[in-house]
Amino acid sequence: MSLLNKSISTGIASCLILLVLTLPSAAAPGVTDSTIVFGQTACFSGPNKNLGLWYRAGILTAFQEQNDQGGVYGRLLRLISVDDAYEPDLAAANAEMFASKNNVFAVIGGVGTPTAKRIVPVLRTAQIPFVGPFTGADFLRDAKKYPNIINLRAGYFDEIYELVHHMIDDLGKSRFGIIYQDDAFGRSVLRNYKEVLDSRDLPLLAKTSYSRNTHAVHASLFALDKADLDAILIVGAYAANSEIINLANSLGHKYIIANLSFVLSRELKKRINTLSDKILVTEVMPDAQDQNSHVVRQFQQAIRLVPEDHAHEFNEVCLEGYILGRYLIAVLERMSDKLTRERFMKDGMSPAKPVVIGDWVIHFKSGQNAGSSYIRLIHLGGGHSAKGE
Repeated sequence: MSLLNKSISTGIASCLILLVLTLPSAAAPGVTDSTIVFGQTACFSGPNKNLGLWYRAGILTAFQEQNDQGGVYGRLLRLISVDDAYEPDLAAANAEMFASKNNVFAVIGGVGTPTAKRIVPVLRTAQIPFVGPFTGADFLRDAKKYPNIINLRAGYFDEIYELVHHMIDDLGKSRFGIIYQDDAFGRSVLRNYKEVLDSRDLPLLAKTSYSRNTHAVHASLFALDKADLDAILIVGAYAANSEIINLANSLGHKYIIANLSFVLSRELKKRINTLSDKILVTEVMPDAQDQNSHVVRQFQQAIRLVPEDHAHEFNEVCLEGYILGRYLIAVLERMSDKLTRERFMKDGMSPAKPVVIGDWVIHFKSGQNAGSSYIRLIHLGGGHSAKGE
């Protein structure tokens, strides 16, 4: 080789080395020397916007608490939040944006089943972790199909099981109906409801539905009149559920009315004209006002320090967001400085290493991607029972 060719080869090699050294690490999108960036698509507008705003506020509370201590190994935590208005098409577009830009370490804190259903195929293809969706839908718990999903809350099947068995065994009810939001959320819960009733040899005597993001829900209640029911499950968010409950009360119905955690018991309670022990709600987080809980005390202390424009409240949605943020921090700290998505998924769901936040434990069984099965059952008239794992 001539001296000229050697010089050219050496020069090219030097340039390649320099290029490699100056390029950001392809193994760690969203990670720089000073920050770790997460993405979020959730509802920040529309009738259910408070769910997204409060969930985001809880996450930001945990991030600010950690950033005030210097972040994670010197990197500050950042959150890019974009609005999907609880509409699947918008959520899918947001997920595609995160995937195409590849500028976030993980997508976190999504709100709702219909939006999640459109998000998860995009994120799976892009191999982006999807952590802490605010939904208990079954399909998100298929760890083989969606190995990039980490669930931190109990599933809707677990909630329905507790509700149905309580209504049968403790309240003596046997004639069941359902009013459900006609989308992936409602249809998923409808399947769970039928499965639990079948296990008790009871039929589903009546069902009716309504459209997502609408207040035109009254007709769905009238459609149940002829079935002579004594218990109904309403599957929706707080805006729709409260309207149905208020109408049922005004018409003198004596139904036991069950609601899933997605309604948020405190928010539903504000909107119901006449509270009653006939109204049941499941929660998958501890009581956000319970001073006996270590994680609640930590949450309340931290949230008092966040800016008022974060729309925070001392409720279970904010608490769940705070727990999600603390979970992310705990897993990142385990990883030392080896911040890759693959390592995050492995460490984040390690059966041998539960994540402990105060007195709240997130534990994944082998081959599963759900870290909690805790259920708390509330009667909105004041009585309640608690059960959890």
